[in-house]
Amino acid sequence: MSHLFSASRTAHLPKTKLFQRPIRRLSLDEQCELSYQRARAIAQQYALTAHDVLTLSEKFWELHMDNVAMMDGAAITLLTIQYNLAAGTLAPFAMKRPELRPLLQRILNFDVSAQFLLTEVSHGLDAMNLETTATLLPNGEFDLNSPNEGAAKYMPPTGPYGGVPRVAIVFARLIVNNEERGLRPFVVALGDGKQMCKGVTSRLLPIRAGSKPVDHALTTFNHVRLPPSALLGKLEKPADARINFMTCIWRVTVGSLALSALAVPTVAVGTHIAARYSMRRTITGPTGQPFSIWNFRTQQLPIVRALAQVYVMKAHALEAIRMFKDTDIDVRTRMGIAASVKAAMIQHTQSSLFALSERCGAHGLFEHNQIIATQLEMRGVGIAEGDVLALSIRLATELLLGRYEMPEPRYPDCLLARHEAGLFAECRAEMSKLGSHRGEAFNRLMLPMCQPLVEAIGHRMAYEAAVDAQVPQHLLDVYENSVVKMDAAWYAEHAGVGRWAQAEMEERAATAALPYFEQDLEAVGAAPFATAPIVTKDSWDSFVRDLDCYQGDAEVELVSSPIPIQRLPEERMVHARL
Repeated sequence: MSHLFSASRTAHLPKTKLFQRPIRRLSLDEQCELSYQRARAIAQQYALTAHDVLTLSEKFWELHMDNVAMMDGAAITLLTIQYNLAAGTLAPFAMKRPELRPLLQRILNFDVSAQFLLTEVSHGLDAMNLETTATLLPNGEFDLNSPNEGAAKYMPPTGPYGGVPRVAIVFARLIVNNEERGLRPFVVALGDGKQMCKGVTSRLLPIRAGSKPVDHALTTFNHVRLPPSALLGKLEKPADARINFMTCIWRVTVGSLALSALAVPTVAVGTHIAARYSMRRTITGPTGQPFSIWNFRTQQLPIVRALAQVYVMKAHALEAIRMFKDTDIDVRTRMGIAASVKAAMIQHTQSSLFALSERCGAHGLFEHNQIIATQLEMRGVGIAEGDVLALSIRLATELLLGRYEMPEPRYPDCLLARHEAGLFAECRAEMSKLGSHRGEAFNRLMLPMCQPLVEAIGHRMAYEAAVDAQVPQHLLDVYENSVVKMDAAWYAEHAGVGRWAQAEMEERAATAALPYFEQDLEAVGAAPFATAPIVTKDSWDSFVRDLDCYQGDAEVELVSSPIPIQRLPEERMVHARL
């Protein structure tokens, strides 16, 4: 499987002082600064060029599937914003405008921190209706302004952190001669790394639960003057406002696929942690001897299942990337591929990381053991660059209406392809009874089916990608069975695979996979990035020695000396009992 997993460019980083620095004694500000330093260290290993960003090179995608993602989710957040959203939006303009190239190079070098300010507090998924304005002034400059609190840009990191100047691609309504001319991206300076620029306000949000601190903020602009060069695009009103908007934010779709690919390293490293912990954790066996909990099938199943998902998701991601870059495929289909990949991978990631964390017992609840923290980071991925549910509703609705099609199944007789076809047949039959897809009946009955439909597409495409990538049969069988159990009733009703038959399938698949588990686990290269103390006894002992320790000589009397009880006369005792 060397063609799926190769040596990481960052395998040495976990051993460096920067990545070994314990964060539990750092303040939130110090943790935030540390993530910026780590992001720059990772960036230096990849040294992405404008060509990498523009052409979506192998190195660009490799960054988003690097196991280093498990070391610091905040650093990866900063990197994908920096390279995909900011540099990716700026690069096509820089190719035509030489004056933008020095800025692009500074972004690529991470000499500046670059952000992407699109959605607003009052306009999330309906970003096309955002309210921030950029008004052309008589001298050729622009006046960038947030007209109300609802127009505050939501979430991008914009605080004075990182120690380098900060710039942003800001989306605003272009106003020329009192005429609105659609949305445009503008290059805007936010701060010098120590303080904000005049007229720019950043209100830091509290940290996301369980995630590494990032300076997510609400950002507003109070009549900020921008030079003529700040505009990315033309002054003329576009013929089609929607097409213009989708063209401006095309990197969001790239980001949806790129962020989904983070499922591969997160589940890979999480699997390694849970497996190594399970193998060394013992209980007292029937004979009084230590007995590894790895021997229990309830411990093995979620770990083997997660490992199979790692292989299948990696094959799925690589094939989706190739298809996404193929301009001969309808652009709507390519966007659908990205949406289905995200739906399937987020589903796998959330279910597997939850199970892996649970199989580590109480240890699984702690951030320092990596799994639960990454699960929460990936919840953010499920929302970023397009919420999974919203993407699924749009894709499933358009497919049901026949506006375009997804790639045909290459193995139509496999269980997962039959499941996908069966779900669509059921929904189309119901659609024929409902009439308009904008009616209340569609809202009540069909919208809840959209995400399962898109997940089914993703499962089928993942499986066939893994088959073609020659993922070993024992892992394919484990993966197939894990998907069957997600909709057990359908397979029992329509595929003749009853509940007990499904259990037997699972048993056979797991039994066949276990003899290869060690070599399959090592091949994904997760070991250097599994820094959880529970992985080895030595790392646990070192972790315990480094914990804050409190001792003393205090003496506390919890129970005072007994006082003799005076016996009451018998008559009074009776009244007392009553």
